[in-house]
Amino acid sequence: MLVAVGAMAFSAVPAIAATRADPTDSPSPTPTATAPAQYAEIWVRVAADKSNVPGVVVKVTGPKGFSQSFTTGADGKVAAGVPRSGDYTFALDASSLPDKTLGPAINPLKITISSGDQGDPAYFLLTPSGASLNPGNSASPSPGSGGGGGDSTDYFSLVTNLFVNGVIFGLLLALASIGVSLIYGTTGLNNFAHGELVTFGALAGYVLSGILHAPIVVALIGSFVLGGVFGYVQDLGLWKPLRKRGVGLIPLMIVSIGLSLALRYFYQFLFGPDQLVLPVPTGTTVTFGPVHLRQIDLISVVICIVMLLLVAFLLLRTRIGKATRAVADNKSLAAASGINVERIIRIVWTGAGALAGLAGVLIGYHQTLRWDTGASILLLIFAAVTLGGFGTAFGALVGSLIIGLLVNLSTLVIPANVQNAAALVVMILILLVRPQGIFGRRERIG
Repeated sequence: MLVAVGAMAFSAVPAIAATRADPTDSPSPTPTATAPAQYAEIWVRVAADKSNVPGVVVKVTGPKGFSQSFTTGADGKVAAGVPRSGDYTFALDASSLPDKTLGPAINPLKITISSGDQGDPAYFLLTPSGASLNPGNSASPSPGSGGGGGDSTDYFSLVTNLFVNGVIFGLLLALASIGVSLIYGTTGLNNFAHGELVTFGALAGYVLSGILHAPIVVALIGSFVLGGVFGYVQDLGLWKPLRKRGVGLIPLMIVSIGLSLALRYFYQFLFGPDQLVLPVPTGTTVTFGPVHLRQIDLISVVICIVMLLLVAFLLLRTRIGKATRAVADNKSLAAASGINVERIIRIVWTGAGALAGLAGVLIGYHQTLRWDTGASILLLIFAAVTLGGFGTAFGALVGSLIIGLLVNLSTLVIPANVQNAAALVVMILILLVRPQGIFGRRERIG
């Protein structure tokens, strides 16, 4: 078994860091670019014979108290982001190895990252006790190979980790998607600037946790509250005046695209083009059979489930929720029955911003974030909402879980860099059978 750790230049951030494509496939990669002075990405790669090995935990410590744990994903790789140059120590958690008969020959491993020179890649060498590893028999798996060359135990471990990662990703996607669905249901607007609400929450969490060094609880609550305020201000200052002037849905959609571009590059102006790293809370790794979850993974799952249940309760059991469903069903009839439609729309925008902000900071804790993190998952958000049925909150939840599982499980048979395309293809096939989505309703045309 071989764990390769190499300093590589930063790349575009996909939906989940564990599914990134490794820039190198050779057993002895060499750096191809120079990292920015304040940021570097250290690629951690795990391979056993011809199989990818997910769920291996590596703890990274460095200057100014930097400490963060990274877990290799379904493709056996993970990009460990370090915020500045200096000396870093990589300690591999041997208890997270699927094969306990193997152990690291050198552990921990020290890597120096300096401005303008990242140094040569380094390796952890894991061998059976008293045995030596023959490099000629340790072929590196290609990205997206899915580890099909391993035995049944390794394959079961791979599929299990893919499934769990897919559920976690689906829950995070659902938290971000519900707002899109509710906004469409009450206003008819496809908001293409929703990804920037997600990015806003992630950046708010970065300011609170990464710059001001606030606890994770403060970062989560702050991102939720500030996201809600941002959604409220957007509707008050932009969307309500446009609605009062009777602007049509197509012009409104074009405005949302323009707003998305403006906010995206404003974020880049404020925070720069480089990737940012949220400090992940340290804690023990919890093991469920072949699945190894970090503390932040469990926290994210609990928060997503609680928030989704709270949204369901508000929609089904409260007067505001019933009024929201009435406005989504028939706005004119709701207004005629005494419901303040504008007030309901304002509440929906505020709630959508709050949920998107919370989803953004949780996504930021699972990967390094950038000024366009929300935009990078916007297509998956719309796919989830479309698959579940536009205007239905519960449809967004189900659609998100399906998309999350498809994105992760598809890496069993296709390369990781085209996994999003597989999810979109399946969405198209489902819509050919049920064009209104899973929970959508048929509408008469003409």
